[in-house]
Amino acid sequence: MLELKNVTKIYKTKSGDVKALDGVSLTFPSTGLVFISGKSGCGKTTLLNVIGGLDGIDGGEVTLLGKSFSEFTQADYDDYRNTFIGFIFQEYNLLSEFSVRKNIEIAMELQGRACADGELERLLAEVEIQDLASRKPSELSGGQRQRVAIARALVKQPRIIMADEPTGALDSNTGVQVLDLLKKLSKEKLVIVVSHDREFAEKYADRLIRLVDGVVYEDVTFTQTALKENVCETDDELLIRDGATLTTNELDAVAKAVKNSKKIELIKDLSYREKHLTDQDGIEKSTETVQLKKSKMKLKSSILLGLKSLAVKPVRLIITILLSAMAFAVFGLFDTVANFSTEGVVGNLLRNTDSTISFYGEYVLDNEHSDKYEVKLDADQIGSIESRTGYSVKGVYDFESNTSGYSRNSYNIRELMSTTVKNGKNYYANTVNGFIEFTKGEISGKYIGDFGYELVLGEYPTLKYKTNAQGQSEVDPSSVNNIAISTYMADSIMHYIEDQTLNDKTIAEYADLIGAFITIDNDVYTIVGIIDCGDIPDKYAPLKESAAIKSSLRTLSDDFYKFINSGAQKCVFAPEGLLQYYYKTNGKANLYYGGESTWSVTLSAANGFRKQANRYVYSYEEFGDTNVLMFDKDKTALNENEVLVHASNLTSLYEIALTAIDDQKKMESLELIRELYDVNISIEQKRIKLNQLLERISSVDTNAFSKAVSVVKTSEATLRKITKPLNVVGIYVDVDTERSTPGSVYRFMMSESTMNDFDIYSSQGEYSRFIIDMGSSRRASRVLSEYMVKEDGLSLVWYQNSALNTIRANEEVIRQGADLFLYIAIVLAVFSIFMLFNYITTSIVSKRQSIGVLRGLGSGGKDILRMFLSESLIIALINAILATLIALLGCVFVNAYILEVMNVSIPFALFSVRQVGIIFGMSLITAVISSALPIIKIAKEKPVDLIRRP
Repeated sequence: MLELKNVTKIYKTKSGDVKALDGVSLTFPSTGLVFISGKSGCGKTTLLNVIGGLDGIDGGEVTLLGKSFSEFTQADYDDYRNTFIGFIFQEYNLLSEFSVRKNIEIAMELQGRACADGELERLLAEVEIQDLASRKPSELSGGQRQRVAIARALVKQPRIIMADEPTGALDSNTGVQVLDLLKKLSKEKLVIVVSHDREFAEKYADRLIRLVDGVVYEDVTFTQTALKENVCETDDELLIRDGATLTTNELDAVAKAVKNSKKIELIKDLSYREKHLTDQDGIEKSTETVQLKKSKMKLKSSILLGLKSLAVKPVRLIITILLSAMAFAVFGLFDTVANFSTEGVVGNLLRNTDSTISFYGEYVLDNEHSDKYEVKLDADQIGSIESRTGYSVKGVYDFESNTSGYSRNSYNIRELMSTTVKNGKNYYANTVNGFIEFTKGEISGKYIGDFGYELVLGEYPTLKYKTNAQGQSEVDPSSVNNIAISTYMADSIMHYIEDQTLNDKTIAEYADLIGAFITIDNDVYTIVGIIDCGDIPDKYAPLKESAAIKSSLRTLSDDFYKFINSGAQKCVFAPEGLLQYYYKTNGKANLYYGGESTWSVTLSAANGFRKQANRYVYSYEEFGDTNVLMFDKDKTALNENEVLVHASNLTSLYEIALTAIDDQKKMESLELIRELYDVNISIEQKRIKLNQLLERISSVDTNAFSKAVSVVKTSEATLRKITKPLNVVGIYVDVDTERSTPGSVYRFMMSESTMNDFDIYSSQGEYSRFIIDMGSSRRASRVLSEYMVKEDGLSLVWYQNSALNTIRANEEVIRQGADLFLYIAIVLAVFSIFMLFNYITTSIVSKRQSIGVLRGLGSGGKDILRMFLSESLIIALINAILATLIALLGCVFVNAYILEVMNVSIPFALFSVRQVGIIFGMSLITAVISSALPIIKIAKEKPVDLIRRP
């Protein structure tokens, strides 16, 4: 089965080369007990290692079933040991971390087979260690360890058993038992025993090979020769054939033995061991081919081995993990600052705030000039936000009395504006902040919309219709001012009203509010329903009893102010279609905000007409030609670079022409101009009067109406100036004049293209803000945070919440230190990686002997890598989890410090998935690299070197 031809093995030492084997040629059969003996250093253990594939050779050839070892790869050697060899090491080489049972099972597992029922128990009983299965090697005697080593070799059912000094550490009785067992096994296997005990060799060996200085000095085979006599006498005993009839001489020999007190033993067959030179040519050649088994260690065993390895040096492990975790944690904490993101902070605030949030629009000209201003949103824009976030969004619009063009924070309820200071003024409201409409399709029974609002009393307001004199259906004005209020506003009204009366109506409970009326700014509204918009958290209850804000309640009061304005609690619920009714009946046009800017208009003529304007303009495209009078009666569109002015501006605009007219006609002209913006005169009459005025002025100055004005917009915030010549081609009238707003005379009406030239955001609508039900959607917070941090175009601002401004105010300071934090974080990361790398590599190198033993058992490099990789990954995971928790606690501490010491209620240190990913990623990558590098290096070493040099 196994053959060596002129095998040479040389060890290089400081004193020179030493030939451990010098031209050894041996042939081994498939069965039998072969002893290799000789003095220490003669090469017997080297020969065993060469045969077992633990060590290589420097010359000659070794063949297994006709296949040369020279054809073996490193993996083939591992498979050879796994398939053919069962080692019984001189030093036992048991895995100290495992029990006796696991030491034995792992050898069988490498062969990819499970233990049959009772197989292991029978084997343990055979080597007489059945009661020691759960013990660790450190709890066993030398003889017991040797039996475990034998059991480990036998469980593999190998073709070749190799035992290196198996009786060296045993007492004589135990040694005999071990050799008896090996003798028994040799009937079916090749058993090669290295021993210096000549007596045992002479007694048990089928063949004895004696080495001297690496050379085969003697190679003899023992055979048993049968005796014809019935009695055989030796120095120690007398052997008698059992059942034989003894002759007189044989009886005399027995009597003599008795007289000399010799041991007498009955034996079935009498024979003697005859020694002769081994005829290697006569050894039968095997016809088998080499079939090698790949090692198949289970993943569970790999992980278990890794876990057991952690207990080898627990103190060092704990210290390493703590230090490394601390360094990783600080790195993660610093990384949160180094990678500070306004969008991330805003998104976090959105995710962790109350379920409903309110926003208004803001137009950002560009990041370079930081010029921005509040705008209104249209239905399409709100619909887009609803679609992108996946949550319900509802627009809020201003009261009709608001003609300023942008959102008002609040509208007074006149009946509640008492000067008396009452407890709870920081909790209860005496103002509302806008209309909110729900359609009939959004109302199901008592429930309103997708926000969870519930009608608790009365009804949801609706517009009622009547038939006019012409037989047409029109809105009944008496239903226009029907509203519903929230339970919060109902509580506020009941809290503030004096003597429990509201406009002479006694109010003792919610039901009494139904049918009552309140005055919001200058308009009277009738309450027809009360709606529950959700619970108000109990934490705000202390504000109900406080008349003045105490320092201890300041933060709570600020927080409540943000909360109560975030939903519909302070909104007035309006009937469906109310907004469109206002636009249709009052001819109202949206005002477009031009930012923090002032406007001036200069006539290019010599009169030097100047008119300081406010920040708003009207859009001709939205308003259309209603209440618009063109100088050219055939003109039907407002083109780019053309502008309309309010009729009242005609007096100043054409001052020169009017001055040239005689006093009587001048007075008549001024009266015509006044009548042009008189709301009691129809548009048809105004057109006639405008034509009359045009004729008067043109009679004096034929070019009066062709002269341009120079419109200048100067931004107060950025001091940027935009100047553009525009042609006045007409006038507008009756826009917001129902309330006689003098501001309208200072505004212009432009085309959207001209508005864009002045950096006015023309895509505006009627909604001053909107509310959104956030729920728990990360998608919603991501979309909204993207809108909030936009640096140009339409962005969103958190209504009544200055979080973003606070973030931006501190952002520069944070970013100034970001680079420093980044460098420190990198240094800490490198330090952490080095510590973890050093521990894992040192740990693996310290287990060289265990690796050598596993290799000796037939474990492949992949099994070894997987085993130690499991250990490393476990360490890395513990490190990463601990580091993550420490970093998270660090962020909590930093944010608490920012809140308590700096009085900024915004968490700037956000520990996110990024930091978790980096910490875990670095830990795991370090584990893989620190495991792979030493294992790859160790895998190239010979198993015998690993076993000898721990």
